[in-house]
Amino acid sequence: MLRTKLFTSFALLILLLGVLSGWYAVTIIRTRVIDEAQSRVELDIGSAWSLYNAQLRELEIVMDMAAGKRTLVDACVHEDWGDPGGELMSRLEQVRAAYNLDFLTVVAPDGRVVMRTMHPHNRNDFRMHDPLVARALKGETVSATVLLSQSELEQEADGLGERAFMVFEETAKARPTTRTAETRGMVTMAAVPIWDGPRVYGVLYGGTLVNRNHDLVDRINHTLYGDRTYNGAPLGTATIFLHDCRIATTVRLPNNNRAIGTRASKEVADRVLDNAEPWIGRAFVVYDWYLTAYEPIRDVENRVIGILYVGILERPYRDLGRAVIWRYLGLTGGGVLVALGIAFVVAGRLADPIHRLVEASQTLQQGTYPEPVPECSAAVETNNLILAFNQMVQALREREQKLAEMNESLNATNQSYMETLGFVTHQMNTPVASMLNYAYLLETGASGPLTEKQEKAVRVINGNLRRLAEMIRHYLNLSRIERGELHPTRTRVRVLEDVLRPLIDGFEPQLTAQRMRVIVDIPGDVEVKADVNMMREVFENLLSNAIKYGRDEGEIRWSAERENGFYRFHVNNEGEGISPDKIDSLFGKFKRLEDAATQSKKGTGLGLFICKHIIEAHGGSIEADSQYGEWAEFRFTLPAFDAADERKGE
Repeated sequence: MLRTKLFTSFALLILLLGVLSGWYAVTIIRTRVIDEAQSRVELDIGSAWSLYNAQLRELEIVMDMAAGKRTLVDACVHEDWGDPGGELMSRLEQVRAAYNLDFLTVVAPDGRVVMRTMHPHNRNDFRMHDPLVARALKGETVSATVLLSQSELEQEADGLGERAFMVFEETAKARPTTRTAETRGMVTMAAVPIWDGPRVYGVLYGGTLVNRNHDLVDRINHTLYGDRTYNGAPLGTATIFLHDCRIATTVRLPNNNRAIGTRASKEVADRVLDNAEPWIGRAFVVYDWYLTAYEPIRDVENRVIGILYVGILERPYRDLGRAVIWRYLGLTGGGVLVALGIAFVVAGRLADPIHRLVEASQTLQQGTYPEPVPECSAAVETNNLILAFNQMVQALREREQKLAEMNESLNATNQSYMETLGFVTHQMNTPVASMLNYAYLLETGASGPLTEKQEKAVRVINGNLRRLAEMIRHYLNLSRIERGELHPTRTRVRVLEDVLRPLIDGFEPQLTAQRMRVIVDIPGDVEVKADVNMMREVFENLLSNAIKYGRDEGEIRWSAERENGFYRFHVNNEGEGISPDKIDSLFGKFKRLEDAATQSKKGTGLGLFICKHIIEAHGGSIEADSQYGEWAEFRFTLPAFDAADERKGE
């Protein structure tokens, strides 16, 4: 039913637009929500670095203040360090404890440790290999994050190496490793020179072990995200990694323990640790997806030794996006339902007049002119369509009548033209043939000797008569083709003996005059099943063209090979060839081969047209090829004569 079809079309369009707009909106909403959250994380990592670097600066200030104490300076100047537990060590220990340092150490100008405030108060080891100590001895105040081995940590203070030690926890998506534990310690450390006047008398350095020290990550997390949670899980997290192992973190395991010893995902570790590039984006953190920012932590020699991370839980933003999407889809669905209702009403109003138009169109398609379609009140546009359709039908009716009259007149004119053409050319054929005979007798001297001027005149007359005979022959063939009377009488035709050799003999004067050679590579047993007179017409036209457009002293070559019950013939001549832009139109009616190089060689433009129709009437085909400026070749096929056909009476 037309109403159903219209409504279905409207409905499909409305639904398609609804789906596309919904898909676009869903994509934009989801992407925008996540992108906004990710942009926040990118800002958060900058804030985290500010807090991290502030701790290093505070450590520098503490070291600088302690190094300026007169008691320490005098001890370094006089190299009088006192006994363990003495006044100097007690004061330094107070500084260490006041600022929550894990160790505080004094180094002499030769790099030898002369005092450690922490038990067992190891002395006399050398720290010149430490880049911070070496730079401080040169008068530079420096702070950085460094890695210390377990033995170095134990050298600084009892139990420090044990605090740093942590066993790796199995972590989803982490990269494989043969190691089972982390024994090194990441330390925030500062070293300052001890001055007395312009001279450095020693170095004071101290530091805080980051392993299991959650003060910094808790401060970062609290500053950035407060204490907000989502479904019981912290909204934001912060972590410091030693290489890819979490050594200080606010990330919690399901049992609410900190995720110490868990490791970063492989894709993050590959990017940040191996390529020293930040990771900004979605990442799997222990057991859930977060929107994250990871950046490399570098030591004083710019080597990547760990990662600083901040991230926010992805789920709340996904849930927010879904909530917005569902609201949008609800509104879109309501709009689609309203649009479908309107479409149903409009389809009903349009159905009746369009149905009548369809019926009238079907009647017209069947070849019968319908009655005018009555107008309706559905819409102005529909009435205009009906009016245009009725006018079109009337115009078609009048045009068909005029075309029928014109076609009848053209058929009559064409029939008269073809009859006249056939009659005139037939009537001209006999006198022209007679004139050709007399001209031949005059040219050969059979009727008596001629003067030089008479011989020249006879040659001109003979050439023009031959051209006129060719035109008559072509127009007779054209008349037969146009009237559909080209019906070959197929017989056994010996190509070499019955057709080609007599033609070459007939063209001998022209060949001699142009000093051209004809090479025939066609065996004497090549026989085709064809009309012998038509074959002479085809071969004569092609040989005539080869001579006419061939190069003086050039070569014309005929050849043939058998394939699939046919013979394929080739005629190739050296000469100017055929322009590439004329190859495709060669076999059209009144198409000539001449161009700027051969425009003096006129023809009727029918020879190749006739050849094509004769060859196709025998079931064959013809084509042309050329290398312009060098050669031209025509190839055509004709059915081979089979002796078995003759025995069957075919």
